[in-house]
Amino acid sequence: MINNASTFAVVLLTLLTAHMWGDHAAQTDHQAAHKGKPEPDSGTTNSASWRAMLGHLVGYHAVMVAMLSAAVFALDLRVSLAGCSAGVGFSVLTHAFWDRRWPVALFMRITRSPEWAKNPQGRYLVDQSQHWLCLWLSALLVVLV
Repeated sequence: MINNASTFAVVLLTLLTAHMWGDHAAQTDHQAAHKGKPEPDSGTTNSASWRAMLGHLVGYHAVMVAMLSAAVFALDLRVSLAGCSAGVGFSVLTHAFWDRRWPVALFMRITRSPEWAKNPQGRYLVDQSQHWLCLWLSALLVVLV
């Protein structure tokens, strides 16, 4: 049996890999374009944006659950169903929060990065950084709960 530190490393790598695939390859163009809080005159309603978000969250987390399950069973990881549920649940909530886009914009204003916030690559990198931080916390929950 491997220890908690090794289990954490495997779980974190699994969640990060699932994130990269689920957030980029599994996400549709429609989801990417409409999952954020709609801007005025964007043609997207709030309910349509939440439907796009829900589709993204389901696809993304289906990838995560499949990959995490495969790692747990293949490597005989000692994690609980409660821990896996807590980690994935935390990911669902935080992923939805950051993907609304306004939290990333607010974070960038608070951290005094207005020029970086104007750059689409800057916004994307801050968004991904927030997701990775939350996945680190999710991995801790999987292992420790």
